Amino acid sequence: MKLRVCSTLLLVVLWICSGCSRRDEPGRARPAFKTPELKLYDTGAFTIEVPEGWSFIAAGHCSTLSFLVQDPSEPLRKVFYFGQVGPFYMSEQQKMLDHQYVQMGGYPNSWLDMPVVNPLTAENFVKQFPSVAISRGAQNFMPQCPRLENLQVVSSAPQQPMLQAPGAQSALVRGVFQEGGRAGEGLFMVTVAPFTPFTGGPGGGTGYGYMFMGITAPVGEFDALQPTLTRVLNSFNLSQAYVQQCMQQQDAAWAGVRKAGQTLSEASDMIMDGWQRRNRSDDIMAAKRSDAILSRERLYDPGSGKVYEFENGFYDKYKLNPQQYRLNNLQQLPNDHHDLWTAPTLDGPRHL
Repeated sequence: MKLRVCSTLLLVVLWICSGCSRRDEPGRARPAFKTPELKLYDTGAFTIEVPEGWSFIAAGHCSTLSFLVQDPSEPLRKVFYFGQVGPFYMSEQQKMLDHQYVQMGGYPNSWLDMPVVNPLTAENFVKQFPSVAISRGAQNFMPQCPRLENLQVVSSAPQQPMLQAPGAQSALVRGVFQEGGRAGEGLFMVTVAPFTPFTGGPGGGTGYGYMFMGITAPVGEFDALQPTLTRVLNSFNLSQAYVQQCMQQQDAAWAGVRKAGQTLSEASDMIMDGWQRRNRSDDIMAAKRSDAILSRERLYDPGSGKVYEFENGFYDKYKLNPQQYRLNNLQQLPNDHHDLWTAPTLDGPRHL
């Protein structure tokens, strides 16, 4: 008998990257997306559906259980999950106190390089996660921790906290980011809560992120891949024997998650529902922010309806003498034209 359970993990990541089409050069149109077939992977402790051909890594135990599923052909496609992330700081003052304490010969702590999340909100946690990912704790546990560089929040919707804790709050956050010089898009869900209060001395003023999970894909591909990524989250099942073993070890963090009654299946339902209910204007904002991250701009040909991608600033030079180009009627995209902003882009310089 299998039991779905969300485990609490200490600085843990699970990723998924699919094996569908890759965008080899900025601005080149992507081939049609092919949905990968999922196959059951059984570790004995848990089962999960893994896309055929993807790699799978498991690490940790009970509250530190982690796993990574990845398609090596496209690292922007992934799913990740942190059961417990922290501690991180809730104020800059506390971080300075801890640094001064250690410099004066006090006991070192392992989170001096963690960021400040102030105010403590789920959205701010997601914004600060790139700094978490490069911390010593995250890199020692999982060097492949998703960097989510230059992450820009597109939207944030409050959710019911996935863990019962004083001051806990949760949100579903949509964002765009950069990894390896390319733009990705994702949905992220996390619950944050204070851990130790600020006392004016070292060691306090910290918080944690709980059950932080995300699904990501290259910009322009996320809509097609999202159902597959969400299905992988939904498929994670722990065996009853493994659950009982963890409870016998009196793992307090594990017990707290079980009492919360929040499963990965339920969380994946929230992610799916949030994507289906998204505002179309957020799609346009995501496209604009990904362009800003990569320093690119989009132009379109009103005659053909095709959208082209150029280095940022090209249009200012182009409009001075468009007749010197083969495409001599390129225009900037209307701010509210959803179809144009979500259309596949072509490599502009190749078609001029």
